[in-house]
Amino acid sequence: MIFYGRNIVLEALKSNHDVTKVIIQEGSEGNEKIDSIIKLAKSSNISISYQDRKEISRATNSEEHQGVYCDVKFKEANLKELINPEQEQSFVYISTATFEHNIGAISRSAEVAGLTGVIIPKNADITPTVAKTSTGAIFHIPIVKLSIFNAIKLLKDNGFFVAGIERDGNKYYENDLTSNTLFIIGGEDKSLSDPVRDKCDMILEIPQHGKVNSLNMSVASSIVFFERNRQLGI
Repeated sequence: MIFYGRNIVLEALKSNHDVTKVIIQEGSEGNEKIDSIIKLAKSSNISISYQDRKEISRATNSEEHQGVYCDVKFKEANLKELINPEQEQSFVYISTATFEHNIGAISRSAEVAGLTGVIIPKNADITPTVAKTSTGAIFHIPIVKLSIFNAIKLLKDNGFFVAGIERDGNKYYENDLTSNTLFIIGGEDKSLSDPVRDKCDMILEIPQHGKVNSLNMSVASSIVFFERNRQLGI
C-alpha cells in the first residue's frame, strides 16, 4: 500500500508497520525531513530509490506527494488480541466510515486521547487520504476491520459498556465513562440505526446552542474521548 508526504512517510518509518521501500524525488536531499527519512530508512535497512517528480506523481496519483512516498504492508489489528480486561481500555467504532477524512480525523483524535484502538467496517479502506488526515496517527493506533455487531458482542462479552454518540441522548458529561467502553459514532447526516441503538448501554449527546445541525464527527468524538480522560483523571 502506497503512502506519500513527508510527515506520513516519517510516521510510517517510526511505526511497527513493515515499510518495504522508500522512493525520494531526485535532488531533494538537504531538506530536513527528507534527510530524516533517509536516515531512518537506512537505519532499518529499507530500500531507498530515486525518481523524478513526474514518476512520483504517477506512482502516487497525486501532485501533493512532497517528493517522497513509501510502500507499506499495513497491519490490521485483531480485536480479540487487543482486549485485556485487566487494563483500562476504550475503542471507537466509526459506523459510517464512507468518508476518508472522518476515518483519518477520528483516528487522530483517538490516538492522541490514548484509546486502545479504532474499529471500522469491513468495507472501509485505509487510504493515503486517511493517512494524511490522521497526520500519520493510523500507524500508531491499532486499526481493526470488523462488523459493528461482531465488535459489540465481543466487547460486551469482555465487560465493555457501549456508548453511542448521538444528538438525542443524555448529556455526555452526566454519564459515568470510567468503565471500559466502546464508543460508537454515527454520521453527521445519518443517525445510528435502531438495532445499533438497542445494543448501546447509553446514548451520549453533546448539547448544542447554535443553528448548525450537528458537529463534525471528529470534533464530537474528541469531546467525548477527553471527557472520559477527565473522569479518569488522566
